[in-house]
Amino acid sequence: MGLLRGTLFLESEPMSLDTLAEKTGYSKTTVRSNMNCLENIGIVRRVVAPLEKPHRYKQYRYALVNDAEAMRPVILSAAKEEIHLILQALQQFEKNLKGSNVKDAELKASLVKAVQFYEEMSRILDLIGEYSSKELIAIFESKKKWNSRKSNDSHVNKCKACGKQTLNGPFCSHCQDMRDELRCWPK
Repeated sequence: MGLLRGTLFLESEPMSLDTLAEKTGYSKTTVRSNMNCLENIGIVRRVVAPLEKPHRYKQYRYALVNDAEAMRPVILSAAKEEIHLILQALQQFEKNLKGSNVKDAELKASLVKAVQFYEEMSRILDLIGEYSSKELIAIFESKKKWNSRKSNDSHVNKCKACGKQTLNGPFCSHCQDMRDELRCWPK
């Protein structure tokens, strides 16, 4: 399907099944079934072409859908489906692992991380689906500006004892340890 999409992308005009088959090297049957699939999920559209020679049937040509907002649901749906399938496989693996005698803590920890990652990706895709592309860009850019302003507003703390930079508190970790031990360090 990728080669068919790429071929349509490079052409400025809609293409017939015969032309697509010729350019890709696929059989006409393969092209037809793939184009039907791409049409069903909204990636291509079928247009009726002007008849060049007398035909008994309409001649269809295929064009790539170029509207990004129209493509978003298709792409999100495919990504969500892929994540759903991965999560199902991970859950099945987890179930099989519980039934076996495997005691590998590293494997179990890796499985937990993978499940968490794909659950987070699923949630991210859900959030992406709630906003248009322009809204998402505005949200991310405003967050970026806010973070930049926040980091510029924060001042650098210096240790009261030695003058080294501290992340938080009036003393660096070394001086704090010394202060705790001696209990006579300046406050």
